[in-house]
Amino acid sequence: MMNHGIFITGTDTGVGKTLVTAALALHLKKRGHSVGVMKPIETGVVAAKLKHSDAGRLQAILDSDEPLGAICPYRFELPVAPLAAAQIKKQAIQPETIRRVYRLLAGRYDCMVVEGVGGVHVPITQSHNVMDLVKQLRLPVVIVGRSGLGGINHALLTIEALRRNKIPIVALVLNRTDPVRSAIAHIQERSTVAMLSKQAGVPVLGPLPYESGMPGRFRPTVARLTRSSAIKKLAMLLQKSARQSR
Repeated sequence: MMNHGIFITGTDTGVGKTLVTAALALHLKKRGHSVGVMKPIETGVVAAKLKHSDAGRLQAILDSDEPLGAICPYRFELPVAPLAAAQIKKQAIQPETIRRVYRLLAGRYDCMVVEGVGGVHVPITQSHNVMDLVKQLRLPVVIVGRSGLGGINHALLTIEALRRNKIPIVALVLNRTDPVRSAIAHIQERSTVAMLSKQAGVPVLGPLPYESGMPGRFRPTVARLTRSSAIKKLAMLLQKSARQSR
């Protein structure tokens, strides 16, 4: 897996990208690989609470010595789309800067796990979106999506967009973003998983269990997920992708 990486994107915001990124990175580290992480762009970051940001959590989960400015080159306080956040701050996001930092980090690790912001069509400059960034980094993708109602359309749209741009997809990971308590909710989840397993055309993993008390229980939740069959299978698929790309 030398100098190999993966980009974790989502079908939407709040679907569990950071959780999957952290669990995969920690699992690979426990398997003896040196692992680097990046969250190139993050919005909604409070300066006084950097350790509670997505990038801060990724840094902490690996006990990384890398500075937060390398893990996350662009941080914005307003919880809005990256382009809007940058414009309000009168700052421009430079994809080339992200690419240079990624290459610098990638040279130090067996594997890089990179978490995106929002979904693939989220704009980061006037002419670039998250998908353009994925292409510039030349990384295969893991999609994280919801396992419940609405998950089918969002997942298939994301898969279609990535395929149109010839970006390899390693897997679709489904996550429970809400508790599944009622009989109807169980039926909705089963139908979502079954339909995507037939129509996605990529490995479908999960659903990951719903975790109450997040993000306050982030570390123990990630530790549990590293032992889950979904994350173990995801790591195997990543290794297979790395072998095929040599």
